[in-house]
Amino acid sequence: MNTTQSRERSDPTRSRAFSEQEVYDAVKNLRRRYVLYSLNRAQESVELGELAEQIAAWENNIPRDAVSPEQRKSVYSALYQTHLPKLENIGIVSYDRDSKRVSFTDGAEDFELYLATDAQTTIPWHKLYVGLSAFGAILIALGWIGLVPASGFQLAVIVLGVFAVTAIAHFYDRHCWQRRFQGATPDLAVEFGENRWFQ
Repeated sequence: MNTTQSRERSDPTRSRAFSEQEVYDAVKNLRRRYVLYSLNRAQESVELGELAEQIAAWENNIPRDAVSPEQRKSVYSALYQTHLPKLENIGIVSYDRDSKRVSFTDGAEDFELYLATDAQTTIPWHKLYVGLSAFGAILIALGWIGLVPASGFQLAVIVLGVFAVTAIAHFYDRHCWQRRFQGATPDLAVEFGENRWFQ
């Protein structure tokens, strides 16, 4: 490992953009996808034993309380020896060897843009709403200085109408997204780039 890699690994909270290759390296393995999915759902650090037990349950399609000690130990060893070091090297996950807790790094805020979770949809709606807000502000400003032949009330109706239609479309898109992943395994909820799915 070179000096740069060593320095990056020693700073698990660094924030940077991830390259496409790094994302592929992180998610091309099923167990690593399970790790990322589990952390994304928890939104907090997870104890390694609990993480191993959950992943073993997913892999064997059984409830967590039905996971055998052998199944849990097998996943635990693989996570500890292979998958967590890989995710640590990339800079997505941090593993505290004292508390045995796994968490996203601060830098993983960039990586989360590549994850398609059940709380997200297929369209970047936040950007659309910002654009609509800018459009509404410009329209009202043009009306105020008299460049748009409409009253303030008419302009307000137009802006509210556009937002209402967009909100309905957003609701429908989110509903379709949730139906798509209802009952699906975490493996089906990882997306990168232009709707390319890892199976």
